[in-house]
This record gives sequence, C-alpha cells and structure tokens, in this order.
Amino acid sequence: MKTRIHLFLLTIVSSFTILSAQELVNIIPKPQEMNIGKGVFVITSGTTVSISGDLHNKAEQLRNYLEPALGFSLAILSKPTSKNTIELSLNKELSELGEEGYRLNVKTDKVTISAFTSKGILWGIQTLRQLLPEQILRQATVNGIHWQIPCLTITDKPRFNWRGLMLDCSRTFIPKEQIKKYIDALSFFKMSVLHLHLTDDQGWRLQIKKYPSLTNISAKFHESFNEPQEYEGFYSQEDMKEIIAFAANRNILIVPEIEMPGHTTEVFAAFPDLSCKGDTVKIRSWSKNYGVTNAVFCAGNEDTFVFLQNVLDEVAELFPSPYIHIGGDEAPKLHWKECPKCQKRMVDEGLKNENELQSWFVKKIEKYINSKGKKLIGWDEIIEGGLSETATVMYWRSWQKDIAQKIPTLPNNIIMSPTSHSYFDYTYDKISTEKVYSFEPIPEGMTEKNSSKVLGVQANFWSHLDRTAPRMDKQLFPRILAMSEIAWTNKNQKEWSGFNIRLQSKLKSLSMMGVYFYTANQ
Repeated sequence: MKTRIHLFLLTIVSSFTILSAQELVNIIPKPQEMNIGKGVFVITSGTTVSISGDLHNKAEQLRNYLEPALGFSLAILSKPTSKNTIELSLNKELSELGEEGYRLNVKTDKVTISAFTSKGILWGIQTLRQLLPEQILRQATVNGIHWQIPCLTITDKPRFNWRGLMLDCSRTFIPKEQIKKYIDALSFFKMSVLHLHLTDDQGWRLQIKKYPSLTNISAKFHESFNEPQEYEGFYSQEDMKEIIAFAANRNILIVPEIEMPGHTTEVFAAFPDLSCKGDTVKIRSWSKNYGVTNAVFCAGNEDTFVFLQNVLDEVAELFPSPYIHIGGDEAPKLHWKECPKCQKRMVDEGLKNENELQSWFVKKIEKYINSKGKKLIGWDEIIEGGLSETATVMYWRSWQKDIAQKIPTLPNNIIMSPTSHSYFDYTYDKISTEKVYSFEPIPEGMTEKNSSKVLGVQANFWSHLDRTAPRMDKQLFPRILAMSEIAWTNKNQKEWSGFNIRLQSKLKSLSMMGVYFYTANQ
C-alpha cells in the first residue's frame, strides 16, 4: 500500500520553532502504511507507560531508552489507562503482520503500540524513538526540548526477515563495546541479523574451551610482523554470551561464522597437522599476505573432522542462532590435488574431482550441524560440486555470470549479498549510498515460487583496509540505512529523493549515538 502523507503545518507546543509534518516524520526504513493526523503527543514527567499483556520487559526497555535525555523516569502501569500514556499491547488479531509487524497509533492524549509478538512491539518502540527529536538519543539530560510526537497511524511489517550486516572480526579484532554500538544502531534502523566472521587467515577470534591454543596462538599475529596489539584478540565465551544477550534484547540475531575448508591458515599456526602439507604458519595481517592461500583443511584426514566437530559442539551450544555459517569460499584445490589422503578420500567416496570433494566436505559438515538442531549457511562457492537443498546460500560473486544465472533457479534458500551493492569495505566512489539503495534483492527471471526462498539481504564489511573504529563507522554509515530500507520496505514504496531527505535528518541521530558517518566532502 502506498504511504498517504497529507502535508500541512503542525503548530508545535513550543516557543522555539514551527515544523511541518514532513519535517517531523522522517522514519528509516519507510513504513509500509502511514497516515498523518493533526496535533502532537507530548511526553512530560506525568506521562506513563502502560502494558496490556506480558510486556513489562519492553516497557522497561522503552523507559530506559528515554530516561537519559528526558531527565526523568516514566512510571510503568500494569493496566492500560486512557490519558497521557504510551500503551504497549499484544494483540492476537494482528497475526497477519507476522512476528515483526506492529501498529502505531499516536493521538494527542495517548500513544498505542500494538503487535502480535514482543518483537513487533520493539520495532514500534524504535519508530517512536525516530519520531521524537533526535536529542532523545543523548545519554545525558537535554533541556529546552518539547518531547513531541506527531499524531499519526502506522501499520508496518518487514519485506524480508533477514536484514543483515556481516562484521569481519578476524582481519581486525573488533572490541565488544564497538560491536554493541553497532547493534544499537542496527536495531534503531530495524536490521535483524549481525553475522560475525569469527575465523580467517588473520586470526581465530572465539574461545573454544577444548582447544586453548586457538586463542593462545591462533588469535595473535606473529610478533615478527609488528602488528598493533589492538588489532588482535578474541572473545571469551562469556564475552560472546554478553553480546548475544545484548543483541537479542534489541531484536538482533547473532550468527557465527567458522570458516572451512579454506581461509583457515590461522588454525595451522596451532595445529599444522590438520593441513595437507603439515606446515606451521605464521599469522600475518591481510596487507602482508594479500591473496588467497593454498593451505586448506585436509579433507582426507579424519582428525580434521574430529577437530571441526568439537569446535561446532561448542559453537552450537553457545549461539542460540538456528544458523551456523561455515564460509566455504575461496578454497583452492591445489593441495587436495597433491595430497595422497585427499586423493584416497575421493576414490573411497567415488568423487570425480576436487569440486565434488568440497561438496562432500560441506555435506558431511552440514549433517553434523543438522544433528545439533542447526542449519548451514555458506558463501555461494558451496554450490560447486553439488549441494543439498537444505543448505542456505549466501550469494556474493555478482561478477560471475554462471553463478548469477544459477541463483534464480536454485531450490535452496538464498541471502542476497552481492559485491555489486553490498560490500561496504569498497569505497563510496565504487558503491555509493544511492547505489546501495538501487539494489533489488529479487533477481530478474526468478519465479514467484523461488522468490519466496530469498530470505533477505546482507551488507558485508571486511576489516582489512579500514581498521580503526571511526573509519569502520564511516564505511558502514550511512550506507547501512539504505540497506535497511531495501530489506524492510516494499519495492513499490522505494524512491531515492524521498529517502535522501529522510537520510539527511537521520545523520543527526547517528551523531547522537556516537557513530561517525561518511559525507561526500571527505
């Protein structure tokens, strides 16, 4: 449905300024349906939060979001009231909006956020926060502001469930507090997935209790390369539990990635016998080891699978995510061709070539992941050599015509993440915010049946070039706001000039959250 915005001037209850409805209503991502009324609701020290249903935690979350800037705490009432209240309400009749949909109704004396589930309630809260002056995001009392929300009704739900960002924590370790900052910003713009790339040639970043060498050795750059210590490190399992809980409270699912069979030389710094050659590796930064290395997990060595299964045991137990990402990209086959164990495996399993050996490897791992009650995701290389229909494919190689042609006809679930629009380590000259916004996730030629298998979209940030927090921020923002609208808002609602107006308004919100962002003059 088209958004119906009636433009007129709203007289603000303030001596400072008069703002138009258009200036007041700048929401990203754009709601599916919105109607603006007359007047405003003003939050004062007498405003309450009332709940209908089991929503005390969400009421506390709303209060905690607002309290720092307001300078006062809103009382929470267990029964709905009729005046000067923000009511949170679960409603079974809103099942058609799904788990994440919500309805927001703002009147001069009452705000109602209703949804089928608490997830929808939180997205309604985030919309409410976006409708308030951006100073509401400050973590200190703000004086001289009338905390007003324009009267309107919104009925909203996401186009796609998977609205993701991948952070590469391997090439450059990203501290826990920085990840939390990103989670807050992602939730504010209704993103739903944070995919953590936890292992790669530059470092293993997750504590595995069975293998302490993975953090004692494989999480550190070799001293001979003089890498700054702040670029290395790892997350303890307690750290990760904290991140997971922080994210879950904000409707963000943390999806772990453990790379295999390639991008694994950091493992061979501690366990060289798991490679085909048995060479001990010195871990170096990406800039000093550009390119894809030939060393991969030995597919003919049973110890490889014992190791991986032990790792996956701890990963599956630690992460509530229904998905485990196994990478699967850029795995050269040269060492497999030269390895007697791998060649014997191919003979024993009746495999024609090394591509089929990788397929065998992935299927073996998938079976184990499934036994843990989890689903496998891999980069689109897992298609090569054959793939089970239960694996999810993350499409990234947009320059490969043969892969692009296969994607619309695959029977698998797909997450669209092409380099053409989704790689946020690329410069803005190559992928501008406007170019991100132009991306359409459903490929041409995809049938209606297959289009339902597109779970959503994801942006990817690889941390090999921009390695400090301000530079990482600027690569992500404001492009991630365009990605959020692609993922949430229906195709027929998208329009660049209107989005760009709203985007300029939200840059102030990013500043309030302590997020750096790219501007054209940088």
